[in-house]
Amino acid sequence: MFKVKIMTSKSPKIDNFAVSLPITAEIRHTGSQFAAQQPTKEKAEQILLNTIAVSVVNNYLSMLGIHTDLAHSDSWNPVMQLCNNTADLEIPGVGKLECRPVKSAASSCQIPLEVWDLRIGYVVVQIDDSLKKADILGFILQVSTEELPLNDLKPPEALIDRIHELLESQESTDDNSLINLGQWFNNIFETGWQTVENLLTPEQLTPAFGFRSVELLEPTVSESQIVNNSVSRAKLINLGLQFNNRNVVLLLEIKPEESESIAVTLQVHSSSNDIYLPESLKLQVLESSGEVFMQAQARNRDNYVQLQFSGQAEEVFTVEITLGDVKFSEQFKL
Repeated sequence: MFKVKIMTSKSPKIDNFAVSLPITAEIRHTGSQFAAQQPTKEKAEQILLNTIAVSVVNNYLSMLGIHTDLAHSDSWNPVMQLCNNTADLEIPGVGKLECRPVKSAASSCQIPLEVWDLRIGYVVVQIDDSLKKADILGFILQVSTEELPLNDLKPPEALIDRIHELLESQESTDDNSLINLGQWFNNIFETGWQTVENLLTPEQLTPAFGFRSVELLEPTVSESQIVNNSVSRAKLINLGLQFNNRNVVLLLEIKPEESESIAVTLQVHSSSNDIYLPESLKLQVLESSGEVFMQAQARNRDNYVQLQFSGQAEEVFTVEITLGDVKFSEQFKL
């Protein structure tokens, strides 16, 4: 576990709570590269200072174990750099943090009107004239003026509290939306998940119907029956007006394995009103990190698509069904 050494600023304007950090050669190099792409000297200086401020905050949060995403921040986008005066830092699961730079002698910070919205807050970074040291002066949740007095800032700890508050709120929301598959073995099912026979006919679950699957789901289960220790449920998914309110059916089966892992089988079927799935419909499984783990895509005249994998108890994964711009997503915990 890394520890951050906090040094207090001697400036009475911010009550001696600033955090001092070095501006590394790598930060200066990146800032210079971005600045060199700008059309004017004034814009180049703006981008240089913005880049340094964002990079210093990024390093600070990284040392505290807070994940950031520079690549998807507008401040790292050459087009956005040219068009806007933005110094945002994307924090996954939280939002955009604006990192505004000020010079050593400043008593206030400019907050451009264009960054007043869609921010989780504003952190001010004082940059030494040598470009070798920076002080994170403090944090403010909202702004209502383009000229922010530095004395209005709260300590940097307020920023960390704000991020943790938002992360905890997101985790709470995610936990509430998780479908706990472990409860299925106890015949406890979430709303919308029905027995297979309620949504598909027996003919749709037979090899004679033309499935390309190597292995079919177990026979359908009744409300209280578990077949061969496996449990299956199905959910009707509407593809919306774009596809004439057409429905498909997502089937999910779980089955304990001898290795204490759990086998998962996913299938997407055409509904009882359609013979074939829409061509190019895609079924994906995403890991908890958001990375695609596996996928299958419907071809011409496919009745269904299937994916199979195994996981350990408490593992989290997401199932996505996409067709054109339409996306259905559901998160599960084994």
